[in-house]
Amino acid sequence: MEPIIQIKNVTKTFIGKDNQVEALKGISLDINKGDIYGIIGMSGAGKSTIARIICGLIRPEYGDIYFKGTHIVGAEKTFQKEFRTQIQLIPQQPYLSLDPKQKVGSSIMEPLFVHKLVKQKKQAQTCAYQLLHSVRLERDIFTRYPGQISGGQAQRVVIARALAVSPELIIADESTSMLDVSAQAQVIQIYKRLIKEQNVSFIFISHNLPLVKAFCSKVYGLQNGMLSLMKGT
Repeated sequence: MEPIIQIKNVTKTFIGKDNQVEALKGISLDINKGDIYGIIGMSGAGKSTIARIICGLIRPEYGDIYFKGTHIVGAEKTFQKEFRTQIQLIPQQPYLSLDPKQKVGSSIMEPLFVHKLVKQKKQAQTCAYQLLHSVRLERDIFTRYPGQISGGQAQRVVIARALAVSPELIIADESTSMLDVSAQAQVIQIYKRLIKEQNVSFIFISHNLPLVKAFCSKVYGLQNGMLSLMKGT
């Protein structure tokens, strides 16, 4: 079976005013459909850099990313927009991902219109309510603004918005680190259900080793720019 995502020999260096940091040093990783892989490392280790490269937000100096056999990212390869629905990033700080002046319902409906997945507003509203239900949020959240909901609720809204485009790969970048233990558990349960019901592939990025081990089938450690499989996973 061909991997859904292939990371091949990816290297990324950030150049500062007085120094340069080699965040990734030729890392490689294959992920199959339905896989749940964790990437763990200290802050600044390069975990978010991996996520941003896969999503096409930044380019590597060397190496390539393949999605279902198609070359989508490389030093000379611009990320193809048709893959933006298939690969979705769930960020660490949900409030920064939501327009404070836009109601939750509109935020969830927006990608449906952008990617021409619906034709009528009523159809989009129905889909948005279904998505809210799928992440265990009440219908009245639809008419609230981000500032009127909790951090846990905001994170689930971001998940619902990502699910609106039916992705095949979700990258959760420290998506539970800003939440309390109860909210973390709720988000992880949502992730588990998505994987079971929709066979979504998952890259779960975190610094919380016990949480990653409990959730992921394999855990990779990122240190000094090098990625390696952790023992016991």
